[in-house]
Amino acid sequence: MKKFGILLGLVSLFIACADDPKEKDQKEPDESLQFTSKNIEKSLENCLPEDGECTFISLNFPLAEGTGFPSVRINRQIVQFLNNTIDYQEDGGILSPDELADNFIANYRETAQEFPEYELPWEATILGKVVYWDDEIISLRFKTNMFTGGAHGYESTNFLNFDPESGNSLKTEDLFTAEFIDFVEQDFRKKNKIPENSNINSTGMFFENDSFHLPQNIGITQDQVILHYNAYEIAPYSSGNFTLIYPHKELEKYLKLDFKKEPEL
Repeated sequence: MKKFGILLGLVSLFIACADDPKEKDQKEPDESLQFTSKNIEKSLENCLPEDGECTFISLNFPLAEGTGFPSVRINRQIVQFLNNTIDYQEDGGILSPDELADNFIANYRETAQEFPEYELPWEATILGKVVYWDDEIISLRFKTNMFTGGAHGYESTNFLNFDPESGNSLKTEDLFTAEFIDFVEQDFRKKNKIPENSNINSTGMFFENDSFHLPQNIGITQDQVILHYNAYEIAPYSSGNFTLIYPHKELEKYLKLDFKKEPEL
């Protein structure tokens, strides 16, 4: 049986790979670009999630609609994100969202057949939405809740940021100046009571190489910049998530983009 599971950190590592190098520098503004919401719900033997003891999957996510390159690239990366979150394909194949949902149910059925004593239902819910959109950036947020066995489930908040003109993903260095990380580290230490001159991991964090880094997930809303570390990313599961929220005005000297007051939502 193909091993089913979630590899923490896989989501963000693969998103950058979704950009086609041959298309990377091509820009074709798409004035027809819009977003629609796609919803997929499937369950084992048509059980009802609200009744409990039901293996089900619910995917609700935005898809770009348009006639140019941007919508194609954005959708490619959204589907890549769903694949990385729901099902790690050992052969590197990419499934459509409908195929992902079918595969999730099939994986549970296969597990239940192989281990008849296994009775815990699986569940997966992803809720995605456009949280900000202007001429310079499109920011999408995805909230995930999953349980596929084990001591506890998996919850995460992920952000995908795109250049509306090209459809390519925006990286941290596209959004902020180099000095931004120093500002955030100072604030992070203060809020988590980590002495300024001590090792960043001295109070129980586990930043790689004992060096502070920005989170993999940074989102933009109309008024705020959200920095979100999911559980396990920098601390034990018991510590939960770490979120830093700043109003745009507080970060003006670090921002490379000029956010509009009225986004195109």
